[in-house]
Amino acid sequence: MLDDIKGFLNTFSETMFMDVVNYSLTRDKYDSMFLRDARYPELGELRSTQVEGDSLIVKFDGYVLRIQGTDNGVLKFTWTDGPALPIADPSFVKPIQDGERYLFGKNVVSLQKDGLTVADPEGVVLHHEFFPSFGSDITHSFEIGEEDIISGLGEKAAPLNMIGHVYRLWNHDANGSYGPDSDPLYLNAPVMLHGHEGRFVLIFYANAGDSTVDVGYSDERRLSISFRSKPLEYYIITGDLDSIYSRFAEITGKPYKPPYWAFEFQQSRYSYMDTKEVRDVVDGFISRGIPLGAVYLDIDYMDSFKMFTFDQKRFGDIKQLTDYMMKNGVRLITIMEPSVKMEPGYDLYEEGLKNGYFVRYPDGNVMYAPVWPEMAAFPDFTDAGVREWYSSRYDFMRSMGISGFWHDMNEPAIFVAWGDNTMPRSAVHSIGRHEEVHNLYGYYMDKAAFDHLSRSERPFILSRSGWAGISQYSWIWTGDTETSWKELKQNIVTILHMSMSGITLTGCDIGGFTGSPTPHLFIRWLQASLFFPLYRVHSDKRSKRREPWAFGDHEREIIDVIRMRHSFVPQIYSEAISSSITGRPILRPIFWADPKNTLAMSIDDEYMMGDDLLIAPVVEDHVINREVFLPSGRWYDISNDSVVEGHITYCVNLSTVPIFVREGSAILRENNGIEVHLYLGSGRAKRTFYISSGNDDVKVDIEFDGRDIRVNPGRPVSVKFIVLHGFGSMTPTLNGNQSKLPPPGSLRICRCHMSPWLPRSSSLPSSI
Repeated sequence: MLDDIKGFLNTFSETMFMDVVNYSLTRDKYDSMFLRDARYPELGELRSTQVEGDSLIVKFDGYVLRIQGTDNGVLKFTWTDGPALPIADPSFVKPIQDGERYLFGKNVVSLQKDGLTVADPEGVVLHHEFFPSFGSDITHSFEIGEEDIISGLGEKAAPLNMIGHVYRLWNHDANGSYGPDSDPLYLNAPVMLHGHEGRFVLIFYANAGDSTVDVGYSDERRLSISFRSKPLEYYIITGDLDSIYSRFAEITGKPYKPPYWAFEFQQSRYSYMDTKEVRDVVDGFISRGIPLGAVYLDIDYMDSFKMFTFDQKRFGDIKQLTDYMMKNGVRLITIMEPSVKMEPGYDLYEEGLKNGYFVRYPDGNVMYAPVWPEMAAFPDFTDAGVREWYSSRYDFMRSMGISGFWHDMNEPAIFVAWGDNTMPRSAVHSIGRHEEVHNLYGYYMDKAAFDHLSRSERPFILSRSGWAGISQYSWIWTGDTETSWKELKQNIVTILHMSMSGITLTGCDIGGFTGSPTPHLFIRWLQASLFFPLYRVHSDKRSKRREPWAFGDHEREIIDVIRMRHSFVPQIYSEAISSSITGRPILRPIFWADPKNTLAMSIDDEYMMGDDLLIAPVVEDHVINREVFLPSGRWYDISNDSVVEGHITYCVNLSTVPIFVREGSAILRENNGIEVHLYLGSGRAKRTFYISSGNDDVKVDIEFDGRDIRVNPGRPVSVKFIVLHGFGSMTPTLNGNQSKLPPPGSLRICRCHMSPWLPRSSSLPSSI
């Protein structure tokens, strides 16, 4: 605590320090006055079971359990109610009783003395849970095996297999820097994927309150989650991984369709201090021919850290800057925070105060707390009217040419002298106490902006916090990571945990937020992040500059990686649109492609994008060989078209990025136009893509059956195809009608990638 005080005195004024101390005292006072330890009635004995409508009703002395199910693998269990949450129930079917078993579509529920099981129709047990215990908290447990895997729980700096550890689900500002094993972090979600003997079950708890998850730590054969508050309501989803995540997205909301430009390289720093500095950065990229999608402004662009303002001395010509940037295809994104400066005459503050829009203490007083603008109030984003009021202010920012918004400090984070660095647990929101809805604060802030901005465009919102289902409103990045080789590797796993939590639009601060990476570490971080949806460099004020030209002799290698990313943007975008339709994650752990391979469960330094692309980045220094695990089947090495399989040793230098494509697939690349690369397996390839066309997307089905290429874009799109050198006579068709092909020149056949054992011929025309 003494170090914290010294740090504050070095960073802030004495007045600010006193505000921090006074807030910490006030928080503790209100919590001690208005919070009481819960005491829930005991469960008691099981008394009866019966089918009522679409539910199986199980009655105990103290509680009633309602079990509902769908015909496609979803089960819902409700023990107690609680605050309304932003989730949607699927259509339930009436259970069928079969002796001691109850059939809910593909799932079979059987009650036992100490709990229940979920099995498939063949009787294979998929999930065994124990009846909950009720007391000072609510604890629910289920069985885990010695060879099982648990992943998810939101943003976790944890091993890919989380068994053997304890985690807290409470959105938390990491205070400027964190590394592996730090917990909790900015976004927590009660979602976990349980893998057992090649089968998977997803468990989602519809409770946004504070909770602790003991993943086989106290009892190596049991996972237990304990909530401080109601409800105890959860979903169990069975099936293959594709169907599990599609069903889950139907409950929490599918990812939204983001703008194409958001997948390009983005440059940020805390902070670019004036418009001239921003323009110099943009010109540096333009003059070197480096792809650039966006530049960010951190908090120093504001007038005294007041939201929806610009410092007129340093950013008074903001509109001229954004006009210049847009002419060069570059967007400007500004940071936004939930704090509203307590300043008489500041219109946002005055309106919020007059209309009762701010979070309050239980006695009705507005809750003020110290953050960057000093003492500030906080909008109650759980209230729809407050969301509409606050989000309307984004129109001013849009009129200044701002293209995207970066939501920070929305856990919410507050400066404190001791204790939890957030609002009092007793603070009051429209839907409940803060301790019940804390993890939803950032979620509803993102929803506010999205609901307003999406009326006229596909918005770009990047958020530090959120909850399950947040990808329907915003992107998420991994926050203030330390700069280290260990954290580079951990970032991959953290993002995979978010993917397994249904959070799809993700990324990190490339190079780490705190510290100055060596050129080698920075290049490897760029490479490892190649397929992350968000591709952004960001750092704090104390770090060295990270524009590509700041790395001296390594500038060319850095530019090459950024250009490689640019070439993959059409494919990443297509995967994102597919995810918005299916709900399936964009980035996936290796075991997704090889679920019955126990070795795949342990691979934590590789990842897949969609079904077809695998990257095995170098995440250690001074490495000349990289061990690569490939899922079952044959894979093309993208660098030389060699076909490999199984476990391989890959020779690497600083420019090497081991990337592999599954045979029989196709991917998009940007090369002065969109190319389609067909990677043939047994002489065939087939895939569906989504290609950006203004504010719309065109679905393109491509199939090569060994003789004909069949293209069905539905309407003309400007692409050129990289396909076969040979394989006899072929006629590309669109719905079998040559006359409906895209206009001449917009479709070209150039070449393909094919397995070395396949025959070649030279009768294919070079273009049509």
